[in-house]
Amino acid sequence: MASTKFEISKKDRNGTSELIVRFCYDRRHSYRLHTNIWVPQTAWNTTKGKLVIPRMHGKEHNQLSQQQAQIDELASFLKSECITAPDSADKDYWIKKILEFHKMNAPQPDSSSNNSDESQNPGMDTIEAFRAFIKAKSANNKCEPHMDVTMRTVKRFMLYIKRNLRLNEWTRTDLADLQSFLQIEHTFFEKGQCKKKYQHIYDIEPVSTPPMVRGGNTIYSIMKRFRIMFNWCVKTGLVDKSPFQAFQLSGCVYGTPFYMTIDELNHLYNYDFSMRPKLAIQRDIFVLQSNLGMRVGDFYNLTTANLVNGAIEYIPGKTLHDTGAVVRVPLTERAKEIISRYSTTANRLSLMPFICPQKYNEAIKEMLKLAGIDRVVTTLNPRTRQEEQHPIWEKASSHMARRNFIGNLYATVQDPSLISSMTGHRPGSRAFERYRAIHDDIKKPILKIFD
Repeated sequence: MASTKFEISKKDRNGTSELIVRFCYDRRHSYRLHTNIWVPQTAWNTTKGKLVIPRMHGKEHNQLSQQQAQIDELASFLKSECITAPDSADKDYWIKKILEFHKMNAPQPDSSSNNSDESQNPGMDTIEAFRAFIKAKSANNKCEPHMDVTMRTVKRFMLYIKRNLRLNEWTRTDLADLQSFLQIEHTFFEKGQCKKKYQHIYDIEPVSTPPMVRGGNTIYSIMKRFRIMFNWCVKTGLVDKSPFQAFQLSGCVYGTPFYMTIDELNHLYNYDFSMRPKLAIQRDIFVLQSNLGMRVGDFYNLTTANLVNGAIEYIPGKTLHDTGAVVRVPLTERAKEIISRYSTTANRLSLMPFICPQKYNEAIKEMLKLAGIDRVVTTLNPRTRQEEQHPIWEKASSHMARRNFIGNLYATVQDPSLISSMTGHRPGSRAFERYRAIHDDIKKPILKIFD
């Protein structure tokens, strides 16, 4: 892993000296580089390799704090650049990178701001900004828990780098370091126990369970939510610009959605589960969900009040605060049969006898395995981003019921607007585009021209 060590040079310029960084790129490459950062000789601590900043706030405190922040930023920048550095990177390469760092962080001329104290304002505390954002968006209950997780993750990152970054202090380099932190945080634990080196982080910001290995899509989601918070801060005037303007996020990568065929759904529905009556109930619930195409959160919220003139009517929770559009899905004969089968259950407001989502997912895997539905499907591992092959029951979940609905409809009618009117997707939804993978049965007639 790359490392940096700063030391003061012997050059003297009015009581200041230039810092030299000993940059170890890897075990075989170590360089001594000029930083073009000049610091007061009397304020430099040779032992600790950093500036001694007075506790009393004042002009000297502000100047030294900014210089130390610049030093830390340069160290983070060099380390982050190692990720994309070519094998041929030599001393000249890293000298150019330092010049690039200074150019990138050069202050932009602004004739309207002559007040130096105002231009040095570090802005609102990042965690306080998160809390303000969550409070402002509290009407969206689905947003709040995700943002709270992101906020606590960002706080652990700042404890890790030992810098309490305020809004105006975040840079492109800090975002790159945050992304790296998300990739390695799981290594801070061994056999479920936090390593002593990182214990101070979790003493202040504890976690209920040790962090797991994060895949690229998970990291993207966390960084995207952080970007959303920063964009809100820009709109509300809490910060002038977002550091994400100079930072490119790599998007999510998904495989082609897999789903059960109509024949497989019929086989499952007709399979004899008399020896497992509780599993038979969950089988009916799964088939019903496959006939409605609903997200499990919306599906579990259904009551008998959602039955309106031979259809299910509901407002999807995901678009409740965006469009608030009502989705109407006409009931198939099979859906009516399943609902009527459980309509006599006493004192039940819920449409079906739902169990907790986790046990529902376990039941889906079990029912498909028992019914012998084991067709091999190709999936994309979200962590390694490598393709894998599994029997379909291993990867089955409640969300596959939604895919069953969309995939089988699209194989019959290639009209995205008609299907999305029953699934609650937003117009132009990128998620819906993934369901439009052309079915093999559509491809085969076209390919006959080669026969």
